[in-house]
Amino acid sequence: MIIRSMTADFGRLEGETLELEPGLNVIARPNESGKSTWCAFIRAMLYGVDSSERVKSGFLPDKLRYLPWSGRPMSGRMEIEYGGRAITLTRSTKSASAPMREFSAVYSGTAEPVPGLTGVSAGEKLCGAGKEVFRRRGVIGQGVAAATGSAGLERGPASGGSSAEDGWRGG
Repeated sequence: MIIRSMTADFGRLEGETLELEPGLNVIARPNESGKSTWCAFIRAMLYGVDSSERVKSGFLPDKLRYLPWSGRPMSGRMEIEYGGRAITLTRSTKSASAPMREFSAVYSGTAEPVPGLTGVSAGEKLCGAGKEVFRRRGVIGQGVAAATGSAGLERGPASGGSSAEDGWRGG
């Protein structure tokens, strides 16, 4: 999967678009400008937002942490390339209790749905990795680089989908 562009209403990203170029993309911006939020947005677009997470001491779940500052519902769009085809992924929020649950995957420029690509299966199918493996190996976000055990991580790169050879790369 190659990410071409993203548009988000997610946390501080209010209708912002990020265009990615072929090859390695490095985002160098000041603190609090949205770098980690873009990482969380990619994860939310691929795997959804877990609406069952609850506030705990020292922990704010993504469904609250990334509420758009404008007060609008969470939503987003990703233009990707997968299997040689351009695909548009969209997620939106119909109910505040289920942020970004509404999912669509169509071949770009058409209304033709991508077979087998659902809000539940998107991350695993496009990256070859479950959410926890992606969180640890696909995109490093703020505060998630701690080394702890995980069966998916222990199986190595082929199961993690973390390199170009494994089928996942940005840009």
